[in-house]
Amino acid sequence: MSLEQDLEQIGLEEKEAKVYLAALELGATTIQNLSIKAEIKRSTVYEMLKSLKNMGLISQSTEGKKKLIVAKNPDKLKRDIKAKEQLINEILPELKSLNNNTPFKPKITFYENKNGIREIYLDTLSAHNKTTLWISPIQSMLETIGEDFLNKYVEERTKQGIWVKSVYITSQQVPDYKYLKPETFKKTLREIRFTPHDISIANTMCIYDNKVAIISSRKEGFGFVIESEDYAQMMKIYHKLLWDISKPLENQEPQIATEEDIYH
Repeated sequence: MSLEQDLEQIGLEEKEAKVYLAALELGATTIQNLSIKAEIKRSTVYEMLKSLKNMGLISQSTEGKKKLIVAKNPDKLKRDIKAKEQLINEILPELKSLNNNTPFKPKITFYENKNGIREIYLDTLSAHNKTTLWISPIQSMLETIGEDFLNKYVEERTKQGIWVKSVYITSQQVPDYKYLKPETFKKTLREIRFTPHDISIANTMCIYDNKVAIISSRKEGFGFVIESEDYAQMMKIYHKLLWDISKPLENQEPQIATEEDIYH
């Protein structure tokens, strides 16, 4: 297994790993040199640097008027993993007390890091009623699971015939994301509304069957799925309230099903 694949195993995206390895090899360097070394276009390198900076793996320095990118010591990765392991050990007893399979309590499954959160997305593909309700802060979603994975997820969901009724958080939009173009909505089985500008939500939510998935921002890096009919019904009401105050784009296709079918 290559170093790049090893980094992916501990949570980095493929392109993040390429940029970080290039930065380690080059030392203090320019974005142009990073782009050449990593064989990734400059605009993508900028995005990867934002993510790596948030993870504490990249810093920036100046040399005269020139801005230089510097990779942090790889020991930072080891320290981060140890810190996460310590946190998990501290909260594990409480999480186990929540994860009860008796019919009288909801089942709660906790997921940690990028690969764990991706498992939540894959689980939504098991929706028996072929309809999922989402609250979608796109910028946070892309930062959390990566654009490549999200694209593949959309394509697989579409292939399986699973419809989406999604509230997009207007303040979290990424204008150049290809699946934000209105002409893609119908093709990818989505009905979408956009929240008022003053609503800010960083966490992603998906309701499917009797499950509710909550996914945190990249900064916090965790998610959980609650399997409970009562909780799912309550969150459907929350989704509908947000849906009702949000606005569709003009000329959007009619909704995929009646509200009675979806919210009950």
